[in-house]
Amino acid sequence: MTMNRKEAMEYNARLKKELEQAALQYGLEESAGTYIVDNYITVLPEDARKGMIFLGKDPASYKSGNVMIDFKKALVSGFEFAASISRPESIFNYIQLIIASAFFIEKSVKQELSKLEAYAVYLLYKKGAYDTAGIEEERFISELQEWYQQKEGTTVGKEDVVGAINNLYKIKAVDFNNGNIYLKEHMWGTVV
Repeated sequence: MTMNRKEAMEYNARLKKELEQAALQYGLEESAGTYIVDNYITVLPEDARKGMIFLGKDPASYKSGNVMIDFKKALVSGFEFAASISRPESIFNYIQLIIASAFFIEKSVKQELSKLEAYAVYLLYKKGAYDTAGIEEERFISELQEWYQQKEGTTVGKEDVVGAINNLYKIKAVDFNNGNIYLKEHMWGTVV
């Protein structure tokens, strides 16, 4: 998920709200959630870094480039905070809040893939369709239809394949250039 500046600001505000609520649940002040977002989490708009696609039972694309958390600084600050108020048990609540922030971030950077999208990514990977070795789009559509038929025993229409490819383009997993399709993300795993 790549965010423009407005979306990044909106996400930052949503993340603060989520962590403020989580802070209250962990017995901390609401401001602890805002403090973590303001000091240890960075939301960057329009990051061009590649994401990672994980295939398998629940295929998904992860674009972590937009949101970064500095766990080391956040934990050190938490220990200093607990020592300063002489309440060692508060560090565990603070750590829980930091972990909760990681889960909120993970949900925001995950894009689930359909089975057909996973097959498309895997076939692009098998064909080596990265930066310099794309594959002609029409040929790829035909090959994906044939391969899907062999693997699943059912036919898939051209419009379904085009829809899957368009969704992969929308989430910036693939790109097009001069009639060729390219895989932009690194892939891990295999189709199930």
